[in-house]
Formats: sequence, structure tokens, C-alpha cells
Amino acid sequence: MKLLAFQGYRYAAKAGEPDQLVAPPFDQIDPVLRDRLHARSPNQFSHLTRPVAEGDGDAHHHARALHEDWLARGIVVRDAEPSLYPYVIELAEGGLRRGLCGLVGVGPSSAGDLRPHEETVDKPLDERLALLETLRIDLEPVMYLAEDAGELENLIAEGTRSASALVRARDATGNVHSLYRIEEANRIERYQTLLGDRFAAIADGHHRTKAAQLFARKHAAPEGTAACAKMAVLISLASEHLRIDPIHRGVSVPLDRTGVAELAAGRIAWQGKGGGDLAKAVAESPQPSLGVWFQGSTPEIWKLDPKQISATAPRGGSTLPVVLLHDPLLRVAGLERRSATDGTIRYVDDPERLFEMIETGECQAGFWLPPMSAADFAAATASGEVLPPKSTRFLPKLISGLVWAGHDAAVR
Repeated sequence: MKLLAFQGYRYAAKAGEPDQLVAPPFDQIDPVLRDRLHARSPNQFSHLTRPVAEGDGDAHHHARALHEDWLARGIVVRDAEPSLYPYVIELAEGGLRRGLCGLVGVGPSSAGDLRPHEETVDKPLDERLALLETLRIDLEPVMYLAEDAGELENLIAEGTRSASALVRARDATGNVHSLYRIEEANRIERYQTLLGDRFAAIADGHHRTKAAQLFARKHAAPEGTAACAKMAVLISLASEHLRIDPIHRGVSVPLDRTGVAELAAGRIAWQGKGGGDLAKAVAESPQPSLGVWFQGSTPEIWKLDPKQISATAPRGGSTLPVVLLHDPLLRVAGLERRSATDGTIRYVDDPERLFEMIETGECQAGFWLPPMSAADFAAATASGEVLPPKSTRFLPKLISGLVWAGHDAAVR
């Protein structure tokens, strides 16, 4: 991949306490959270990522004017030299997840460098593209996983071991995010050499990557510039602390259960209470396993049979419960392929919420998935195959407002 160092924008000390300034990714911010974040500080980063117009004005132009005002008043500063920014998360449960923030090329010559790992649920790109076109600033990093056998993580650990962080901020779940800076040309080149011939999987940020690619193509941005790149935090696919949580499924229409149960290699009735307990039981079961609850029946844990997979399913993921759920189970139950993205299947992070959706009749069936190991993810995506939509949830999420990149930034 083409990795570029860039002149990062960052908050100056006078902006306020970092914990009050940083924000979750824009797609995690609903109107209620937006208003709460905006009230924390007039310098809160969500004023840019989720802007609200003043009066009858345009929200995007308001964000641009606000950023210009922050620069003029010294609320925001820009690093003088192109830099790479190690991004280290001290996990609330213990351990460190190390990443590297830089710009990754998205021009024609980089077309094969980034691999989507799952089908995407359609989201309108117009609003994000319009904000990008108005600001000409890449506000939020996405997460890419580098296929580097852990070398990137080792290099980051070596470079940050005795360094002081530029900024530290705690997120809502207690993880501490620290940003460092590398400006020495020889150190930057070490990272560029390491990653120059490597591929990366788009872990979290498919749509923001698409917006960057669309901008670069639409505006004929020259390759090797900040306008033809996406700001990303690169993490070793071999990272010990790469956490991939499940996204559970609810189905809003009745399913044809004829023959479905025969697909399971084993079935155990589950007598616990609540979706959280069911999700835990699934995670602790021999894999591949799945929690299954059809409305009007008893919840069960199914041991799945990889031999039942069809020839069109991702072969690298043939032992993953999420793949076996979509093919063969949901296929045999009568759902067409488009049901994964047309709203028929509901994607639910909270296992308790899914339990409630079955109890109330909001969904006709629910399926609880186990976490995915990094090794299983790597095996499933190694050949470029694409998993079903919402197969993964990488935690913790990156936060926004530690560093960001203008399209006019000098790069190296």
C-alpha cells in the first residue's frame, strides 16, 4: 500500500481537556448524543463531524467556517512537518492495541491495495462526500488491518516505548487513546518500506473509504497527495489485542423451517435467561455454533456442519458461524441473497435487545453469533473473499479529534 506521512491538524492545549473534545465516529452519533456532545464544549469535535447549521445556513459551510475560526484563534494547530502518528489504546480490560495513523493512497494505482472484507449495507454517501468537498479535510480515521505478520506492531512498540504521548483521551468505556508523533524521515521510511508491498483489509470504515475514493476520482486528485488518500489507523492483523465482536441477526419475516433443523450437526435446548446469557453460552460452545430462537419455540444452541455450505459461499470462511448462517441456513429457510441488505435481516449489537425483539414479535427469528478470532478472520479473507454483511465489529472503536488531515497538507 502507499503510505504517506502528513501535516496533522491537532487541538492546542488552550482548546480544553482532551476527554471533552474527542468524539465517537460520526456514524455512532445520533441526534441525542450529538446535542450532548455539542454541549460539552464549543470546541467539541462533533461540531465538525455532525455539524448543525446556524439559522437558515448550511451545516457543512458552518463546519468549514468553524474550523477556520479555530485555526485563526489557535484552538487548532498544524504540525510543521509531515508526520506519522502512532495511535495506542490502553484497553480497559488490560493490554495495548497499537496502530499507526497515516494516509493510505486510494488512487488508481492503489486499487488492489485495500480489500473489503464483507459486503456492505447500502448507506448514502452524498452527505459525507458533500462535507468532504466543502471542508477539503479528512476528519476521521478508519481502521485498516495490515497483512504484516505482526511486524508493524513490533515497530510501533519499539518506537513508543520511551516516547511521550502528544495527547491522551479516555473514551466512554474506559479505554485510553494515546497519540504519538514521528517526523524523522528515516523512521517514516521504515514504516513505508515495511508496508509498501503489503495489502490491508478494510476493517471499519468501508463507506468512508468509498467517499475518499469517490472524491479522488471525481476531482481528479493527483496520486501521492493528501486529496488522493484516506486517513487510516493501520493495525497488524496479527495483533494480540485485536477484538472482533459479533453482530447478531434478527429476521423480520417468517421463515420456512422445513429442513432447516436438519442442517445442524447437533441441537441443545437452552434454558437460561436473556440474550446476554445466550450469547455467552454460544461463545463458550464448540465451534462453529449458533444461538437459534424461532418465535413460539424454545431457544437452542446449534452446532453447525461446514459440509452443508454451498459452492458459492466464501470457502475461506467455511467454518465461520456467520457464513454458515447465511449459507446454508438462511438460504434453505427461504431468504434470498438480497435479504442481507434490504432490511429483512436486522443487525443487532446488543444480545439482550435481540432477545426482546423476539419476545415482542418485532422479529420472527433471532440468531446469536460468537466472537471471531483474528486467525479465523485472516483465514477467511486471505484470498480476497468477502464475508456476509456485518460479519464483524471491531472494538474498541477509534475516536475522532486526536489528529486530522487537510487535503492541502504537505506529505512525505
